[in-house]
Amino acid sequence: MQNQQIQQSQERKARPKWNKEYVIFLILPIIFTILFPLGGFFYLCGRFNPYAGAVAQLCMLYPVIFVFIIYCFFTGIERLSRDWRKHIRKRKLIILAEIVIPLVFIALFVASFFRTVEGMTIFDKPLLYGLRDRIRSKADIETIRSWLKTLSKEHYTYSDGYIPSDELPKSLKVLNPDRVNVYADENFNPKVRLMWGGGFIGHWGAVIGMEDMKIPPSDFKPYGEYRLPVQHGVYVWSALE
Repeated sequence: MQNQQIQQSQERKARPKWNKEYVIFLILPIIFTILFPLGGFFYLCGRFNPYAGAVAQLCMLYPVIFVFIIYCFFTGIERLSRDWRKHIRKRKLIILAEIVIPLVFIALFVASFFRTVEGMTIFDKPLLYGLRDRIRSKADIETIRSWLKTLSKEHYTYSDGYIPSDELPKSLKVLNPDRVNVYADENFNPKVRLMWGGGFIGHWGAVIGMEDMKIPPSDFKPYGEYRLPVQHGVYVWSALE
């Protein structure tokens, strides 16, 4: 009986150590792979905080996370090679997964520095999908269109169309864009262009016009835009340069 209690006590002491290793070397790398090279964090930025500072901070976190992933990789190799014969089959498979996940992260990390055949990086789409969902959930499209109809043509025909923040309606202020401009669409109706971003990370935003406004196809040339429709007359965009 006493020996059984000692054995159970030893197992309880050993279990937290195993759980800690499991979280550090498998769960965290999986989470970081989803959030970074697969673009999860960039989707969340587009959805909740589409400002240049937030995206730049994520980019600055990359070297730290990359060093951690490299550490996990070499630690996994060392743990697997140490006492190989003593590991049970399940533990061997888990440690193998702990080695493979960092390799996947590294492969995606390297791929993120290259543009796809469409001219986009691996982050462009997650950011835009997040921004699209932000516009869908927070933008009162019909109220914005009603406001556009109140503007005179001088606002969007004979000037650069810039609208100061203190002149914006509540329906646009709630989106808190960095810059707002109003232009004429192909039907000479007003459309409003919202913009975030800046610096080396580029720009992104949304365009809201009348329901019959045509959404132009994406332009993958230098200084072009990738465009993602939200609904008729509304789309989000990201500048490629």
